[in-house]
Amino acid sequence: MDRTGAAVREEAVLFGQTRSLVGILTDPPESIKNTNLPGMILLNAGIVHRVGPQRLYVKIARSLAELGFVVLRFDFSGIGDSRVRPDNLPFERSAVSEAQDAMNHLGSARGMDRFVLLGLCSGADMSLKTAWYDPRVVGAVLINPQGDQQDAANELNAFAVDRKISRYYWQTALRNPKSWLRAVRGEANYAAIVRALVFQLRHRYARPKRASSGMNRDPANFRSLVERGVRLLLVFSKGDAGLDYFREVYGEELRHLCSGGKMDLHVIPRSTHTFTFLRDQGRLLGLVREWAQSVTARDLEVVREAT
Repeated sequence: MDRTGAAVREEAVLFGQTRSLVGILTDPPESIKNTNLPGMILLNAGIVHRVGPQRLYVKIARSLAELGFVVLRFDFSGIGDSRVRPDNLPFERSAVSEAQDAMNHLGSARGMDRFVLLGLCSGADMSLKTAWYDPRVVGAVLINPQGDQQDAANELNAFAVDRKISRYYWQTALRNPKSWLRAVRGEANYAAIVRALVFQLRHRYARPKRASSGMNRDPANFRSLVERGVRLLLVFSKGDAGLDYFREVYGEELRHLCSGGKMDLHVIPRSTHTFTFLRDQGRLLGLVREWAQSVTARDLEVVREAT
């Protein structure tokens, strides 16, 4: 419900070229409906269907609808209630195509021509790729994106593994009495401990060497979106592999992109990859709501100045 007590409205929809995609369309109460706002589209987090991990997408959709946004959360083909595609189109291409189908549906059903995409994990990656291909996307909320780690150089993958091992031993095992007991009994993985120690010493005292991203295109994608005026919000769980990846690939450029006001980055401490705890879900919802309101306020101000 919004502040006046009016409830948001939800409707099951079928769309796509063969009407095989299943989604839930969440409309705001009529009292706060704003046709100037972009449509919000939520893309699947991995193979979790449209409710999202811990029903996170349901909470996000209803929360944004309470601000006046029309929100569509749907299942990619072969996930949840959406039928499997009859062709052999690779997922990265079919996901972009189906996200565009979702935009087309909101265009015909609600008269919208501007959209903000939101996703967690692979949903964030697909949001980024769709935004890069389709100029109707004016914003994206990327929650724990993982980037093109599979296509990254071996050096970058090795760095990510070493950092994950080091973080475990220095932040978790070091404070766990059971870990010390296993070490005394000779049951610990001493090779991994040495690997973590070497990584920590090298990272602290040696001059950092930026790992090559090889053929990775993420930095170019982000730069092109920022230059196009697309608003971006990145939210990471502290210690998430995606955060390590983006910091290593981008380096200082990540901070530079954020300084321009077109991209915001937030790190939520002590949260899991899928925001398991209600405390962390509340923090995430607060960030998304605040960003959506601030971005909308700036965009509407530009519209008023132009008219």
